[in-house]
Amino acid sequence: MADTQKIIIKTPRFIGDTIMMLSAFELLRAHYGDAKFTVVTPPACVDIFRGMGVDIIVDDTKGGNKGRLSKMLRLLGALRRERYDLGFLFHNTFVDALLFRLAKINTVIGYDKESRKFLLDFSLKIDRNRHYINHYAFLVNSYLQNCYQKLPPIRLLAEKSTLIAESSRPRVGFVLGGENKKSRTYPPQLSLRLFELLKTAPIDIILLGDKEDSPNNAKYEEFLSTEYINAQNLSGKTSVGEFIDTIAALDLLVTIDTSAMHIAAATDTPFIALIGKGTSVFETVRPKVDFGHYLRRDALDIDESRSIENITPEEIADKINKVLHVG
Repeated sequence: MADTQKIIIKTPRFIGDTIMMLSAFELLRAHYGDAKFTVVTPPACVDIFRGMGVDIIVDDTKGGNKGRLSKMLRLLGALRRERYDLGFLFHNTFVDALLFRLAKINTVIGYDKESRKFLLDFSLKIDRNRHYINHYAFLVNSYLQNCYQKLPPIRLLAEKSTLIAESSRPRVGFVLGGENKKSRTYPPQLSLRLFELLKTAPIDIILLGDKEDSPNNAKYEEFLSTEYINAQNLSGKTSVGEFIDTIAALDLLVTIDTSAMHIAAATDTPFIALIGKGTSVFETVRPKVDFGHYLRRDALDIDESRSIENITPEEIADKINKVLHVG
């Protein structure tokens, strides 16, 4: 067992990426079993670490330049309150490496990105063909002299949801996106057609998403209410922890390529993912679980940004019925 006592980790910026980092985190916890772990993470990612017994330093330095310098200085002050033995950077910015170095962390480990190699004690070049989960774990395992062979499973700790009621019918959640998800969003006109097809299905519908998804979900809620379908709209009304708990309580999640897909994979919730043109090649972010179902129709479109439109509502409804064994 290594002698390191204090380890600090800088997580990625986004929820989905941070969840995919958890395999790397589990490697560290297995290797340094007696260590004290501190996680530096954005506010949106704090609930990912519920129940894991780690200290949290909230990084609120993103989101505009107003007051950013003072926020950086406060973050640096928080980092310097303890002398850390090891620092793992899973966010690849120059600023992160500089902050860890100024915080006098003994050994700083990260990828060689943004000309920051001189700030790192151990670094690797990035292989963009690697799956995100492997990307984070490979850095850790390389530092540990490749002593591990297998990825630890990714698990999120979920609590009993207080937002959705028990039901004798399957509870199906829908995360179909809003304008900010751009080419990943399932179009509203197709979504309405999907809900029309599902109006006789023996299921409860839960609409989920962030505040940017709320305008579209409000349209779906209005349609579903006129059809007297048992539906609930929680978009923009949940904390990240509540979002995790709700997804964990579902019988099925229908989602676009977003953090909800990774939450489902990490809480053993069956899911159907609608795949369009995403922010990363899908094969590098596809969950490493065997209970996911994927719908993708590239066809021959020159403009890939519209590829998600090739997935028909009929195809989605049929997949829902088959997964749930209803209809």
